[in-house]
Amino acid sequence: MALPATHHCPACSDGSSSEEVLHEDLVVGAPLSMEDLTDAQRLDRFARKYAHDRCQVKEVRRVPHDSLSGYAWSVRFVESS
Repeated sequence: MALPATHHCPACSDGSSSEEVLHEDLVVGAPLSMEDLTDAQRLDRFARKYAHDRCQVKEVRRVPHDSLSGYAWSVRFVESS
């Protein structure tokens, strides 16, 4: 699967806040087989690939993009303490 080996959250806080922080990554170049998965399977696949301390994937959706395939995946995360 063509996803980054690690996830870098530029919007994540330093952990001093008790509020949730919503942030979003745009994944371009994920395989077309992602289309064949259910929403729950896609969510699980991205969550396992992107998970790091205090972050949880909340939504994965297909979005238009100017790439060869014409779309990308929007992955929304929530950070909480």
